[in-house]
Amino acid sequence: MGCLDVKIWEVARKPRVIVLGDVPATLVRSRLRDDEEPIAVIVEDEKSMKFKGYLTWREVVQITSHYSNLRAIDIALDHPVAYRDEDIEEVVRKMYEEKVYALPVLDSPDNPTVVGVVSVADIVRALRAAGYTPIAETVAEVMTTDNLDEYIVTQDERVNKVWSDLVYHGKFAKIVVRSRDETIPVGIVSLKEFVETSRWFFHRESERGLKSIAKVRRIMLRGVPAATPETPIEYAAKIMVENDYPLLPVIDEETGKLVGILTLYDVARAYIEGAKPGRVRPVKRAVLPIEVKPEERVTYVATQQVIQQVLVAKPQVEVLAGLRAADIALTELPAVTVNDTVEHARRMMLRHKTNYLLVVNDKGEVIGVVTKWGMLKAIGLKGPIWKRRMHDRYFIDYIMDTEVPRVKADESIEQVALKMAEAKSEVAIVVDENNRPLGFITKDIIVDVYSKQFAGRAKVENVMTPGRVGIVHPHHSLYHAVKKMQTFYLDALTVYDGSRIIGVVSANRLPFVAYEDAVTGVRSRRLIWVRKLVKGAARKGRYVKVTPLLVMDAMVPLRNVYVKTSDDVVKAIELMKEHNVDGIPVVDEEGKVVGVVTKTDIVRELARTARIRIERGLPLVIQKKERKEEPKAKA
Repeated sequence: MGCLDVKIWEVARKPRVIVLGDVPATLVRSRLRDDEEPIAVIVEDEKSMKFKGYLTWREVVQITSHYSNLRAIDIALDHPVAYRDEDIEEVVRKMYEEKVYALPVLDSPDNPTVVGVVSVADIVRALRAAGYTPIAETVAEVMTTDNLDEYIVTQDERVNKVWSDLVYHGKFAKIVVRSRDETIPVGIVSLKEFVETSRWFFHRESERGLKSIAKVRRIMLRGVPAATPETPIEYAAKIMVENDYPLLPVIDEETGKLVGILTLYDVARAYIEGAKPGRVRPVKRAVLPIEVKPEERVTYVATQQVIQQVLVAKPQVEVLAGLRAADIALTELPAVTVNDTVEHARRMMLRHKTNYLLVVNDKGEVIGVVTKWGMLKAIGLKGPIWKRRMHDRYFIDYIMDTEVPRVKADESIEQVALKMAEAKSEVAIVVDENNRPLGFITKDIIVDVYSKQFAGRAKVENVMTPGRVGIVHPHHSLYHAVKKMQTFYLDALTVYDGSRIIGVVSANRLPFVAYEDAVTGVRSRRLIWVRKLVKGAARKGRYVKVTPLLVMDAMVPLRNVYVKTSDDVVKAIELMKEHNVDGIPVVDEEGKVVGVVTKTDIVRELARTARIRIERGLPLVIQKKERKEEPKAKA
């Protein structure tokens, strides 16, 4: 065994579920579910805390109906238990051999009073908090590789078969795979899933049974993270203890197929004993994020400053294009209601091939918008939104933007652009004198009008954000990239490794990636839901490698695609349309990478014209007789 000098009383915690022996077992099950606790302790009375037994997830799921006459003491365990002065190595060994996930900690054999409880996750969590470094560094050194068939199940299998394996064969969870032939993980189903839902019950109190038994897909935990053999144990441990995952699938980096299972027992072993016999550390290591240099760190920039900044200033332009908001507005956009879920909004965007959705209330009034970029920013600010199961619901108000600028029909497109830039919004609502919506203008419409009306008006250097603000390294954390995009009002970044351009991070291609809460600054990923980025590229499944989310994980590859600083802005717009991205890399005349030009740069360019006219006291409203007759923009 290892040489950790840690006693179990140092790891044990106060039990959250304490019951008497004669309470209904179904009540204990509901208490474990509500408190998200893996163990309930049965005592003689709560004053003496004399130990009478305990129940874990495995015992309470043996009640396969809504109702039961069984009492807690009828199905309770009385061993194994831990004693306060035992070493954690001995307790982990005992838990592994007896196949229990959690057990009570008693004072001593002579004084069986409950002093705490401990789970395998508690032990790993305590070791991490105490600063212990795992002896085995990678998943490959400790993962379980034998008899993997025993750990897999498909979505279409009945829950009673899985239930039997978990209850009678000592498993705490099984990996749900796409099929028996294509062992790509799509989720897990564990004892915790059985406790947390009643959708799987295959008996009624009358014992007449159900007409049909639920399938695994009904209760499975979807989108569970997956490790690779090279994943550092410390990252895997963090994910598992934070989310109470009893195991993680281990996949091949190239094929995505299952090659092993990492259990919490394996993780505990990595800290206490080290690698399993015969295991060696992989030569290949997981790619970790590089440190952000001081000059690359994101700092606050005022909105007005962002609007005015360009790489090279050009002679000020004050002449309006002669187009009104009403001339370019769309009369309709796809809509969702405020009571719809984020998942529904995601499907709507895919179905309608749009970057924008209106949000309406029960009366049909427009109260906000949902955009792909807005969705991305909300995720970055508020934490992950793609949660554990399909029925975990997050509603539109979690991500919608209510600060949508409203413009009059006769306002110039320059004024529209200024209001959108000041609000950092991708949509403006055109309203009549009574503030009723007449139409909608999106960022893409502004860019499309610019490409048709302003050829030769400006060079790329006259509109792009200055310096290296628009550049990130492929090994930067994606958290850093999104914060940079948000701060500097950019919807794309150039990905440059120091020798060549390898792609772009584009807001319109990143709508479904979830991050840790940006407020905490934690940069490890929990869940990625990325669709195929380019035609012919490898498909990314609904799982995630347990390593920090990097720029390279979500960039759009672009090789030999760029514009020069001296090129017309319209050339950049044409390349954006061709490659379906929100920005194009920029190089100078000597071929040096200087940044990115984006669609929001185009919006800012028109906004600057409006700002100049305001400073000079010139009008921004176009009378009908002064406007040019132009066809309306296409949806």
